[in-house]
Amino acid sequence: MIKSQLEFLYEQAKDLEYRYRTELEAMPAGKLAKSRKNGRTYYRIITSKAGKRQSYGVTGNSDLIDLYARKEYLSHALRVIEKNVLSLHKATRKCQAFDPLEIVGSLSASYQDLELASFFPVVTGAVALGLDDLTAERIASHAAWGGEPYEKSTYLEEGFTIVTRRGERMRSKAEAMIADRLADYGIAYHYEEMLYRFNRAFVPDFTFEGRGGTMFYLEFCGRMDDPNYVRRHIDKTHAYEEAGIVPWKNIIYVYASGNELDMCRIEEVIRGQVIPWL
Repeated sequence: MIKSQLEFLYEQAKDLEYRYRTELEAMPAGKLAKSRKNGRTYYRIITSKAGKRQSYGVTGNSDLIDLYARKEYLSHALRVIEKNVLSLHKATRKCQAFDPLEIVGSLSASYQDLELASFFPVVTGAVALGLDDLTAERIASHAAWGGEPYEKSTYLEEGFTIVTRRGERMRSKAEAMIADRLADYGIAYHYEEMLYRFNRAFVPDFTFEGRGGTMFYLEFCGRMDDPNYVRRHIDKTHAYEEAGIVPWKNIIYVYASGNELDMCRIEEVIRGQVIPWL
């Protein structure tokens, strides 16, 4: 999982480098300069043409000032991003792939008949995460449900290529990162559990047992920059609504573009939405 996370961060950094460089290359020549006179601030653009230094005032042109401010930011940010890309590339190449299931499979015959749960216990990190006793008890109360067998989607099973720290296979790095963070909290979930409503089948990314035994769901929507994906997502939300699954009651949507996972956002969702519904 560590290597997958590094690869994910490396791709994010490369994409950011490309977007920043493309934007910077489209910027006009020159840079912004500031001076003070008689208590007032003046701005001008300094350029060089045919080896000669030229400048012109732009004090009253806030749009142009903002444009050159953006240019300066991009220039400095790119230096940091370029170093990060190189560092992540080196780290990704040196990092050994970590597959918990392969490690279990390599153990001696004495361990081969044991259930995976023997090797990957659910970790309840409520104390370390600063959760109060009542919240910790609510989280723990769903552990038994989390261990119950359930009908998991078999659609394109070959797509389950990413492995979480607990040895569970998932379709994407982002989903595995969400699962790992849920595990940090000790929050029980079912991944891609089949859901049947009104003669229709649904496959939410994550299913949770809420208060009173009612279920609620989380969908990670990671390609909102793809118009076709967005159209399919809108159709899916309409189908969910017809089945009585709506954001203000029993489903959480987490949006991203380019499958770029914002872990701060995931933290907010877990603490602000998932835990209160448990």
